[in-house]
Amino acid sequence: VQINLPKGPTLPETTLEWHIPRWSNTIERDRARPYFIAYAAAMALQFLQQATTLIRAGHTQVYENFDVPDQAIGCGFHEAVRGVLSHHLVIQDKKIANYHPYPPTPWNASPRDHYGTPGPYEDAVQGQPIFEENGPDTFKGVDIMRTVRSFDPCLPCGVHMYLGNGKTLTTHHTPTYGATP
Repeated sequence: VQINLPKGPTLPETTLEWHIPRWSNTIERDRARPYFIAYAAAMALQFLQQATTLIRAGHTQVYENFDVPDQAIGCGFHEAVRGVLSHHLVIQDKKIANYHPYPPTPWNASPRDHYGTPGPYEDAVQGQPIFEENGPDTFKGVDIMRTVRSFDPCLPCGVHMYLGNGKTLTTHHTPTYGATP
C-alpha cells in the first residue's frame, strides 16, 4: 500500500509504503498502526476534497428520502481498526424490533471453535517466547499483554492468565506510567 501525504504547514510531502509482513506477530501488528493512521489521514483528505468539489457543484443533499418498510432484516459491515464491525437489524411494524452490533473484540477474543481451532488472541500467544525475567511468583504476563494489546489496546486490562496449580493472574490497568494500581 502506497500512501501519499501532501505537504503540510510544518512537514514536507511524504510517501509511505507498507508491505504485507512475512510474519504475523506482535511487532508487525504494532508497526502497522502508524501506517493505518497515515492511510486514514490520506483518505480523509481525499474525501474532503471530493466533498468540496460536490458542494461547489451545487450537490448539497446529504440524505435520500427513505420509507421504512413494514418488515425487513438487514446487516451492515465496516472494517474498523481492530477488525470487522457489523450491525444486524430486524424491523417489524415499521419499528426496530431487534438490533445487535457485533464489535471486533468478541470475534478476536473468541474461544476455540467446535473443531478446536483457537481464536486469534489464543493462537497468537501459543508458542510465544517469554522474555519477562520475573520468576513464577512475580510473573506479570508482560509479553502476553503486549501480544493481546497489539490486537486491541484496551483489552489487556481484562486479561486473566491461568498459571497452573490453581493460580490465576489478573492484569490491571495502570493509568499513568510508573503508578501502581
